[in-house]
Amino acid sequence: MQISIPAQPLGQALLQLGKQTSLQIFYAQELVNGLSAPAVSGNVTPEQALRQLLRGTRIEYSRHGNSVTLSRPASGDTAQLAPIRVQGRLDGTTEGTGSWRPTVTNTATRLSLSPRETPQTISVVTNQQMQDFGMTSVDDALRSVSGAVVSDRGNNGSFYYSRGFEMQSQYDGVPNPIGISNNNQNPQIENAFLDRVEVLQGAAGLLTGAGQPGGTINLVRKRPTDFFLASAEVLVASWDGRRVVGDISGPLLESGRIRGRLVAVADNTDSSVDYAYRHRRAAYGVVEADLTDTTTLEASVQYQKDTGRNDYGAPFAADGSDPGLSRSIFWGDAGQRTVKDYTLATLGLTQRLPGDWHVKGTFTHGKTNSNTFRDSYISGELDMTTGDGLRLNRLRSLAQDLSSNAVDVHATGPFQLFGRKHEAAFGLNGSSVRREYTGSGYVAPVPINVFTFNPRGFDDIPDGTPYFGDPKTTQYGAYGVGRFSLTDSLKFIAGMRVSNYKSENLLTGRTTSKENGVISPYAGLIYDLNSQYSVYVSYSDIFNPQTQQAVGGDTIKPVVGANYEAGIKGELLDRRLNVAAAVFRLEQTNLARRDESVPYDPSNACGGTCYIAADKVVSQGLDLSISGEIAPGWNVAVGYTLVDSKYASGADDGERYAPYLPRHNLRLSTTYKVPNTNWTLGGSLSVRSKIYRTDTSWTTGEPYTIRDGGLALVGLMARYQFTPKAELTMTVSNLFDRTYRANLENKYYSPWGEPRRFMANLRYQF
Repeated sequence: MQISIPAQPLGQALLQLGKQTSLQIFYAQELVNGLSAPAVSGNVTPEQALRQLLRGTRIEYSRHGNSVTLSRPASGDTAQLAPIRVQGRLDGTTEGTGSWRPTVTNTATRLSLSPRETPQTISVVTNQQMQDFGMTSVDDALRSVSGAVVSDRGNNGSFYYSRGFEMQSQYDGVPNPIGISNNNQNPQIENAFLDRVEVLQGAAGLLTGAGQPGGTINLVRKRPTDFFLASAEVLVASWDGRRVVGDISGPLLESGRIRGRLVAVADNTDSSVDYAYRHRRAAYGVVEADLTDTTTLEASVQYQKDTGRNDYGAPFAADGSDPGLSRSIFWGDAGQRTVKDYTLATLGLTQRLPGDWHVKGTFTHGKTNSNTFRDSYISGELDMTTGDGLRLNRLRSLAQDLSSNAVDVHATGPFQLFGRKHEAAFGLNGSSVRREYTGSGYVAPVPINVFTFNPRGFDDIPDGTPYFGDPKTTQYGAYGVGRFSLTDSLKFIAGMRVSNYKSENLLTGRTTSKENGVISPYAGLIYDLNSQYSVYVSYSDIFNPQTQQAVGGDTIKPVVGANYEAGIKGELLDRRLNVAAAVFRLEQTNLARRDESVPYDPSNACGGTCYIAADKVVSQGLDLSISGEIAPGWNVAVGYTLVDSKYASGADDGERYAPYLPRHNLRLSTTYKVPNTNWTLGGSLSVRSKIYRTDTSWTTGEPYTIRDGGLALVGLMARYQFTPKAELTMTVSNLFDRTYRANLENKYYSPWGEPRRFMANLRYQF
């Protein structure tokens, strides 16, 4: 928007800013006495104008809706702070705030709301929290959220769960059809590109369309700044970990109408497991250009290449017991190598309209090439008396090419109705993803003995009969949502999405699943008890198409995941601390069950076995969280989640669902800036309950159960501030070197959790 404020005393400049924008700015007069503000003019956002007025004053601000409160940083923070410290940016950006408390998110509804205004459980891992504990991957960030479970597959990718079910992913609010770490197809996304990680728990069909009901992970990338900003980092860690990060941002023209940012990463990391490693080269560049006073164009390219040797994990004994094998043994062919290239290009256009309305269109194109050579994995029944019984299965090559396109066009803004101000958002989005893969060279499994196994004792694999695959999934839909101010204290959010979905096999031309006109409703009611606390109830759902066929050959109905939630949220200590408590019930219905009334017949319309959409799973529990600053210089993030998931129908009625996910999760992280020193000290605690998996042996057909006991992991951090621009952060994870499984994949290969790890990161801000 066009803003014109001449150079003058700061107090008068703030009054003019409030008149020219929708901001309400609150401050004590003594805070601005004697301070001057520079002239601000041109096409700038209210946030940019406020930053320019406060630059050099060491005044911070916090935001709630359109209300902005100014305050002075607590004493003792001087060595830690950069020349400008921002408590909360109006677009939700967390970089440079020094805070663990999020301010704004639109992941749930597309409306820009504070966590308190959002009627679902949402957690945000801020840029400062990621820096404090050396989080270099999305996995690291999600492990700090009690409601999220990272099912780590070594350096072979991860799966992400919440409330008993898998989660979807987004980039900057746009659905990401390829996924974050897609089962050894994508590299794990580089954290240096991210401003924050937002985690929305529960069904999120309003903006996503089809998917699992666990929730949404929204990766919000860094944006160009309207002032010069640059930093460099050098990190060393256990197992020859070496990492260098460079980040530079600022205006490309003196007018500031074109801004750019470039982030580059080189990361070489070996593993606690012999032979396993990962080498990474990555870069992210983004440019924003103000084409007119009301139009902004954005373009970005993100590239990442990971080269490594995958560690699938270690075996259990035939009876499911832990055989006590060393965590350092690599159970595979040492000649194995995987190369993953990932490119994501984004083009966006934002148009600001009269009446504080915005229209934004975003297009993304993603491309992943994954090539694995001499892949291998374990199978068989381990006899720990002799060490025999296992076999190494080997494959010459597997090449996978994933390409995706995603688009989102939406409009947001306020409107007047019945004498009250309300907000609305509506839009269209869609995505397609195609996975082409080719494999060849399966050879006969090689018997191995765990006591004499040598990963280097294998020859090259000859070429063999190739196999191919070429599935494609396309979905698109329209959505709309409104936030209605029924009274000053009561808000009602209502929305709906209409979705279309199709999956097909491009090799055979067969459509495997198709759904049209699927409706996903959304509703929430929020009541402000007072200026600090609000209570809410909400409903959301999501659908997931199935491929099984019923009598007559029709595909059975899609699975529906419905999330019911009620809770209370608060903003305490002058909005420096967020607190929340919620109870939830997530029902997944229409799960496929074999139709026992129809005998198996390969010639029937079902192709043999017919199904009905009849089974049901119910997941219910509790979420508690605290995040923010509980005292000057003392950041804290605490979360506890209870999830009780059970089958509610069918042969497994009453049995636990997904017992390989813990019922109890506790996460605690904290840092404290020691007054009158240059030290910041902190620690973390991660506790989960026991887990187990019951499955059927690949070789004997007999059932087995593998287990991992309850776990408590402790971490420590310390940071020394040499100057306002230079700092050294040291961390140790798994302080007591606990031995555990990162997930229970199966009894043939389940990876170890990471042993004790030390890390030191030297960071300089120019």
